[in-house]
Order: sequence, then structure tokens, then C-alpha cells
Amino acid sequence: MEFKDDAILMGPCVGEFYWEAGRFAPLLPFMRRSNSKIQKYPKFIILTRDERFDLYGRYADILVPLKIDGDYTQYVPNCYRLNDFPNSEYERIASDFKRKYEERFNILDHLYPKVDGKHFLNKNQFQVNRMIFSYAPRQENYDLIDSYIPKDKPIVILSPRYRNNVVDPPSVKRRNWPHWQELYSNIRSNNFLMDNFNFVICGKPGEYIPDAEDKFFDITKIKVTRDSSLSGLLLVVLQRACLTCSSQSAIPNLSLLFKVEVLEWGHQKNLHTLVYNHKRTKITFLDDPKYTIPIKPIYRNLLSILQRKIKTGEIKNV
Repeated sequence: MEFKDDAILMGPCVGEFYWEAGRFAPLLPFMRRSNSKIQKYPKFIILTRDERFDLYGRYADILVPLKIDGDYTQYVPNCYRLNDFPNSEYERIASDFKRKYEERFNILDHLYPKVDGKHFLNKNQFQVNRMIFSYAPRQENYDLIDSYIPKDKPIVILSPRYRNNVVDPPSVKRRNWPHWQELYSNIRSNNFLMDNFNFVICGKPGEYIPDAEDKFFDITKIKVTRDSSLSGLLLVVLQRACLTCSSQSAIPNLSLLFKVEVLEWGHQKNLHTLVYNHKRTKITFLDDPKYTIPIKPIYRNLLSILQRKIKTGEIKNV
């Protein structure tokens, strides 16, 4: 009888970025710790989009790229699912993944979200007490960030989310805040801010507002390699950041998990200050149900928070 190494499979996970980053991927470091005393450690094999490999990073033994025709265009991520993507096809992908690796390994478990019926919007499919909110992006991400952003100043993340895809529903588009260029201009004209901080724009190509004058660092300008990803670059920047400024979206949620203070505005205050804030990170949340808040309160709070950080010496070492 042929002996097979044990393995645990994770994926596919086809939904929104934060639903994978904050509600699925953190199962992996928990399982690694739980299995750490086993004499023969199981392999952890992950099926996900290659742009999200670093959500699992060095905790994973094998990273398997997931390719879906029409991803992000014909099919739009919505919670744990892709809208209009046939459930039968989703289950086929999961089944083929398991079949492929059970030829080589003894499969101890296969974890992936349920997306049929209303399961796709169940935030609690996987128990929070079985997650560790720790990330270990691959080393190449650190090398790329270190070569692009100097370590002379603490980092402030600007996350100018802006969606305008024709397939995005109105509820997604209404969250587009229209004043990012004005905020950029206010920051650029303030010597205290520019002298004391490195401002880094984090977003996804086609889904954010870049600085028209190109005066800030922007992680989308970094050419990712085979052993890096945009999500990996973001995770590394979060490890060095002292504040994230953003309308309600995935990046401020991740910031809270990294104990990075957040300045945020949107329509779901309780969710984004308490429910998703597992580490009780400091956050200033401004109610803005229509995403039309003017520039003044955002800029005033940004400046006040950073002045306080300098005055109290609470900024982490860079």
C-alpha cells in the first residue's frame, strides 16, 4: 500500500477580497498552530486567485492559481460568491481540486465557503475563534516595498476606493467618494504632513483614484513578480503604517487587524468599528450614508490624528 502524506485543502474562495482576507484565510495560521505538535505535519494546499496568494503566503505549502473566465467582468464578487456564477461550476472546481490532490495526499479536510441559497452572505460560516489574524506574505513583497518606499518616515495609507465597472450594482457605485483629488491637494500643501510622513496610495488598478499630480507613493506602480502580489504589497505596507484614511472598504478593515489606526467614513459604523474590529484598534468613524461628506472634516481629522501621534510619540518605529 502506497503511503501518502496528510494534507488539508482550502478553496476555492471566489468572493470579495475582505471576505477572503478577513473571514477565510485566517483559518490557515490557526490550523498550522493546532497541528504543530503532530509528528508528521500535514501539507496545507490553497486554491485561490494568484493575486491573493499572499493572504496565505508562507503559511501555505502549495499555492494553486484559480482562473475563472469572466472573473471581475462577467462575474462580480459578492460576499462569498461570484454573482451569476453557476453553483454547479463552483462545486465542480472544488471537486476537481480535491480529486487532483487526493491522488498524492491523504486529505484530512477540505474547507471552502458554501455559496448556495443565502449561505454566500453568512459572515459566520467559519468561526472567529478558529482564526488567527496574522499574515505572512512572501519575502519578495518585502523586497519590492523596501526598494520603493524609504524607511525614513512613518507611512500613512490613503485608500481611495472608486468603482465604476458597468457590471457593478448601484449600491457599490454610490460608495464612490468624489473628493479624493481635493484631499490630495490639501495634504500636498501642508509642510508638516509632507515633511513627517510618507503617504502611500493603496488600491487596485481601475478601482481607485490616483493622485493627479503623482506626488505620493502608489503600490500599483510596483511591478509584481511571480513571487509577489498586489495583496502581498498591501500587507507589507500595513505592517509599517501608522494610519489608514479611507471610505468604508476592505483596506481599513484589514488595517484594524494590523492594529493600524483608521480614519474612515461610511454608512455601517457598528460593523466597521466593532464587529470587524477584533483587536479593538483605535478608529475615528464619520457617518456618511451617501458618501458625500465634504473635505473639511476628513482633512481636519487626518491632521489632528497625525499631530497627536507626533506629539505623544505613539508612532511605531519604521
